[in-house]
Amino acid sequence: MSLPVAILAGGLATRLRGVAGDVPKSLVEVAGQPFAVHQIDMLVRHGLTDIVFCVGHRGEEIAAALGDGRRWGARLRYSFDGPALLGTGGALRHALPMLGDAFLVLYGDSYLDCDYQAIARAFCDSGREGLMTVYRNEGRWDASNVQYAAGRIVRYDKARGDPAMRHIDYGLGALRASAFEIDHPPDQPLDLAALYQSLLERGQLAGYEVAVRFFEIGGLTGLEETRRHLEDRAASGGYVAQHLAEAAQILAGLDHATIERMATLLSEVRDRGGRLFFLGVGGSAANCSHAVNDFRKIAGFEAYTPTDNVSELTARTNDEGWESVFVGWLKGSRLRADDAVFVLSVGGGSLEQNVSPNLVRALQYARDIGARVLGIVGRDGGYTAKIADACLIVPTVNAATVTPHTEAFQPMVWHLLVSHPALKVAETKWESTG
Repeated sequence: MSLPVAILAGGLATRLRGVAGDVPKSLVEVAGQPFAVHQIDMLVRHGLTDIVFCVGHRGEEIAAALGDGRRWGARLRYSFDGPALLGTGGALRHALPMLGDAFLVLYGDSYLDCDYQAIARAFCDSGREGLMTVYRNEGRWDASNVQYAAGRIVRYDKARGDPAMRHIDYGLGALRASAFEIDHPPDQPLDLAALYQSLLERGQLAGYEVAVRFFEIGGLTGLEETRRHLEDRAASGGYVAQHLAEAAQILAGLDHATIERMATLLSEVRDRGGRLFFLGVGGSAANCSHAVNDFRKIAGFEAYTPTDNVSELTARTNDEGWESVFVGWLKGSRLRADDAVFVLSVGGGSLEQNVSPNLVRALQYARDIGARVLGIVGRDGGYTAKIADACLIVPTVNAATVTPHTEAFQPMVWHLLVSHPALKVAETKWESTG
């Protein structure tokens, strides 16, 4: 999914005047390039090539420096505020003829290397007029200004803080043109924060939590942090450095509470004599085999996976069809309510997209029986995340590397689980060798 992107680039860089000189903030040099160039590079890498810069004072300089976007394989356009100050929300309203019905928006001083495609999908699926991305900030990078719970924004206030506000407006949003149909004089400046507040009050603001920290050049401290980040990325160079940097971001974004809940549920299953059935396809199927070994040997489970028996798997596929292969195996295994089904998958299964329908049918059967369902999945988690008792979604930091990261983090998490004090019953070889 590729929505247009609006970049609010009307800033004057007044807080950077001592190091940036008299240039628009988007053209401040950071790590050897105008900051806007880093933004464009990053957006194009995420598949976003229709970019509208909302510019004000000295906007002609930005347009002259960046051009029409052909050197990036993108289309760059410019919406000029004109003589009157419009505010961030007013600048977007003025640019609506270029942006169309739905678009993403970020600030001209923000570097947000997150999964734009997932955010765009979440926005479209929400059916709401706006979406705000949030980051669990805990007051670290700036004052937290969002109370976010159970996947929704409860409160947003940039002026008055509250201990319940542990998240911060990440700086990336999504809006529909209809969001601007509010009672606000068109000749008066409109702030984007006020527009978000209006949407929240009307129940029209969706929320999306991002796991990757933001970088910004609004002040000298942020400028220096961003410069170091971009220089380190360039110096380490190449795909290896990028892949490992993404892995570090994923590690920092894993949901600790979900992993603890998985350990608790698994302990309860084992204590009541329940069995553990791992389901996965492709690379995740191989992970299932490894997980069966670890849960049997280290954590004392009676554990199985259908992909360990190629003869039965292929016979069921040949005779009954791929979609029912796992549910047939669970029935043959006499799945009962005391047992648990543990899914390892990138997409988590989806009947609508015809992705791993065998997982979906198996989980529907497990739910009918009353068995517990757990999962370690990627992307948005698919059907597994919707119905599981505990499901860890491996954060997406780059849409192009979802599969390798998800399949790499599955073993890291299950190794954590079998080593967890609530589950571990046997020593591993090298740890027990003095």
